Amino acid sequence: MTTVDLGMPLAPAASPTASEQRPKMNLKVWLCDLTYTQQAVSAETMPQAVAGLATHAATVMDFQRVPQIFKFPDDLAAALETHGAPDVIGFSHYIWNAHLSIGFARVIQEKFPKTVVVMGGPHYPLLRADQVQFWHQRLAGAVDFYVDGEGEIAFADLLLHLNSKPAGKVLDTIPGVHSLSPDRREVFTPRPRNRIRDLADVPSPYTAGLLDQFFERGGVPTITTTRGCPFGCNFCTEGQDYFSKVAKRPRAEVEAELHYIGRRMAPLVQAGTARNELLITDSNFGMFPEDKHTCQVLAECQKLYGWPRVVNVTTGKNQRERVLDAVAQVPGTISLSGSVQSLDTDVLAAVQRKNISAAKMMEIALQSAQAGAQSYSEVILALPDDSKKKHFDTLRGLMDARFDRLNMFQLTLLPSSEMYAPAYRKRWGLGTKWRVIPRCFGRYTVLGEEVRAAELDEVCVELPTLSYEDYRECRVMDLLLASLYNGGVFGTILAVLRAHKVSPMTWLEECRGQQHGKDLNRVLSEFLAETDEQLWDGRQDLMRFATANVDRYISGELGNNLLYTYRMRMISEALEDLTDVAVRAALTVLRRIGAATGGPSLVARMVREGAAYHRLKLSQVFTAEPPAILEQVADFDIDRLLQDAREGQESPDARRYRLPEPMTRSFVLTDRQRATLRTYVGEMGSTAAGFGWLLTKVRLPDIVREVRMTAAGSGSSDAEPSRSDAVTP
Repeated sequence: MTTVDLGMPLAPAASPTASEQRPKMNLKVWLCDLTYTQQAVSAETMPQAVAGLATHAATVMDFQRVPQIFKFPDDLAAALETHGAPDVIGFSHYIWNAHLSIGFARVIQEKFPKTVVVMGGPHYPLLRADQVQFWHQRLAGAVDFYVDGEGEIAFADLLLHLNSKPAGKVLDTIPGVHSLSPDRREVFTPRPRNRIRDLADVPSPYTAGLLDQFFERGGVPTITTTRGCPFGCNFCTEGQDYFSKVAKRPRAEVEAELHYIGRRMAPLVQAGTARNELLITDSNFGMFPEDKHTCQVLAECQKLYGWPRVVNVTTGKNQRERVLDAVAQVPGTISLSGSVQSLDTDVLAAVQRKNISAAKMMEIALQSAQAGAQSYSEVILALPDDSKKKHFDTLRGLMDARFDRLNMFQLTLLPSSEMYAPAYRKRWGLGTKWRVIPRCFGRYTVLGEEVRAAELDEVCVELPTLSYEDYRECRVMDLLLASLYNGGVFGTILAVLRAHKVSPMTWLEECRGQQHGKDLNRVLSEFLAETDEQLWDGRQDLMRFATANVDRYISGELGNNLLYTYRMRMISEALEDLTDVAVRAALTVLRRIGAATGGPSLVARMVREGAAYHRLKLSQVFTAEPPAILEQVADFDIDRLLQDAREGQESPDARRYRLPEPMTRSFVLTDRQRATLRTYVGEMGSTAAGFGWLLTKVRLPDIVREVRMTAAGSGSSDAEPSRSDAVTP
């Protein structure tokens, strides 16, 4: 393991000779990865990346004072009041904290002009012309240096220069460190540093003790085992050639880091004060031989510490056998991704992306089920050359491939992506609007000054091939898919449809076309209205409005993630209507292909019973103390049908699933599920926005009622009949 000496007990200790050869760092250094906190903690992950700047720097210099790490704005404000400013302060600069970081940096520059402010991160333009504009419009007066590209080596080099000379003597001298001349006329943009080839050069900030304070504060542990991506998608920050080579961390360091984290998470998870999660930031986890070893270590941690229950990571789309072998070490812990963004060949050509075949995608989903893992894919709406038909066809293809969940995103133009360039926008006719990023807004008092900030992103809402009205219709379909399909919300209906060779997309389109109940119609209408209200033509106009009305955003009146929030509202406010339209649409499309769906039809009865089954599982899922037990008369073995569906073996013969005798089905929320809900609600809040966010972090089986079967007559006399009165024929 690489030796790091940050003034804390480490093993093994640095040798005296090595320590004597390293320069002594006399500067007081603070590193900040700020997040908004007033609606909820926006970026709940631990500040591993900025702490890694310190651990790398400690391999080439001896800090006389341990660098301090800050995550929460109020902590930084209090430290500035109590201790004054450091000699050097660094800020991360991501799409979710860019203006917050700049707001704090500007106050620090005004109050402490001798403090050197450094910024770095991916929210920085790719082209020099855009970088110059970025400095003049956003960074001037707030930032002395911006680190372009990977930060560790360039930042350490900058510290060594600042240790012996004033900041004005460092301008335009360090590769990868950009700056502005004192008269603000010249922007210096030297080329980026070469990438780090061996991530052993960035020792773990966890085992160095730099992140200990964040465990007790509910942070989600975050690690990196590889860095870089071999794919060249031009909507992505890592799509540029600079990131095409993949660097790896040593196995021993990853193992030590995971056990260190596990030992600290164990009592917190047991007490219900921390989320039982791990985030791995790799772009293509599982593609490399080392990833299987990482999963084996994760399995050890689960046995020893009861952590992590869930690992959030993007798995690789190539080397599928290797990926499956890796995640099989921790069954049910990692969801396999088959992200495509689009299935249309023209759209993929426009964004320089290649996808695997439809047959391979279906293989991913089926093998995921066999490996005890869930599967998901990602779709981006309004990529160049996209259309309503192409978007719907992509959704159809992915559901037919049996992915458990589809994550639908809007195209965001990132400054560090090729797509951001004016020439690219013009070529493809990208029509964009601005919106406030959910949970990324707040106001803080810093050294007597109020900092009001909000983060904005620029999203594509119109193309020559996609009108704004079509864009709105695509968003409605995305919401219906999230509410009716994702996570097997109505898995019984999906199984029956697939058994009869009917695509789930055909069913969803029928759900959209059917008459809706009052509650469902209201929720959909409000979703469309809020979609329009959130989008602004001008960035500056929206920024002025958002900062002036920041309290309305914090309260949840404005700025929610619409898909997340309205999915929650569909389930909580319109569940009866949702169930009703799901059944009517299913029977309609089945009838079209000649299936018997009349009153005595076993298929129709199974559809109705299955819909009621799912409705009861979801009933009052967001209520703090829901009724302990709900019951239903069972005529069909729904669990067997769902198991057959997971294996792709569902049968169109409903007699296969009919029970010999009616039974009683009980729906129970367990103590473990209640504890999971309390933990997440405590962190995310009990607002519509908080519950919507919760649905993106928690797997439905972890919070919806468990089902238990008993002989008929052994339960309550209030058991609901299998033909739910809430479901019309």
